[in-house]
Amino acid sequence: MAVVDISSIVMSSRIRLARNLDKLPMPPRLSGENGFKVLKLVADSVSGLDEFKIYTIKSLPDIDAHVLQEKHLISKDLLDKKDFGAVILNTDETISIMVNEEDHIREQCFLRGLELERAYQMLNALDDKMLKKLNVAYSDDFGFLTTCITNLGTGMRASVMMFLPALTLSGQMDGIMNFLSSRGLVARGAYGEQSDSVGFMYQISNARSLGVSEKEIIGAVKEAVNQICEYENRARIKLVAEKEAEIKDRVFRAFGVLTNCFKLTTAELFKLSGEVKMGIALGLLRFKDNAILDKLMVECMPNILTKINKAPTEELDRDIFRASFVANALKNQRIK
Repeated sequence: MAVVDISSIVMSSRIRLARNLDKLPMPPRLSGENGFKVLKLVADSVSGLDEFKIYTIKSLPDIDAHVLQEKHLISKDLLDKKDFGAVILNTDETISIMVNEEDHIREQCFLRGLELERAYQMLNALDDKMLKKLNVAYSDDFGFLTTCITNLGTGMRASVMMFLPALTLSGQMDGIMNFLSSRGLVARGAYGEQSDSVGFMYQISNARSLGVSEKEIIGAVKEAVNQICEYENRARIKLVAEKEAEIKDRVFRAFGVLTNCFKLTTAELFKLSGEVKMGIALGLLRFKDNAILDKLMVECMPNILTKINKAPTEELDRDIFRASFVANALKNQRIK
């Protein structure tokens, strides 16, 4: 098998910055007048930046708010902050700013591939513009002050989404967890803290931000990601060499279900897509568009499927619709 391209392992990069306004209660103690004051101050800090638009959670229809959550543009926690929670988005949705979630300000930038430096440059430029208009809580000893002590310091979380089927199936993920822990890093599921891995997807990020610079955090995450790519590549080669028939069977069974099932839940789609993506990455299955399954996993999230693709709202009917939607998208994809 040929050397695996990093693009089949690294899916996306994210930089997140946490900030709080000085002399105002942090969100866990925020209420009434102060909540709206934070909202106004943050909105004013991006005024004049034409590519950004603000949406209050209260003003968004429930389905639209859930669509943003399914796109990872806002968190589940922000959905509950209807009084003075808000999100500010740029035109192409690579940058989002959550207002009054766990912290007053949560800025984040998502880019495809291993692009931590570029994501940081984009977000840091925005952060600089905002901080010129805002007085943020900062300590010479502890850096940016945040609700959670693990975010003290730079207030930055650098994370990379990785697709690691071979390391998972070969039982090596415990070793990877130890490897990351020894470097002050951590692996989580696709939806962050307290979420499990689905479809062989893991989010690799720094565990702390105090006592280290932004450059050091990015360097540590990127170095670990590159090392894990090497481990995954070796594991893939070994997996095909030792268990090709077994892996082919898993891959083609998953493909058969995706293209022939009558109903399909979101969880089943993620699990089966992970199996098929593994087959593509290992060269056991060829598709015209190798990114089609990643697109479908977004397009087939419950609220996105209903809002964008006009699926029914009832769960069973939506699962039936999803099965047909996926089968139609995949029917001419395979190159035999």
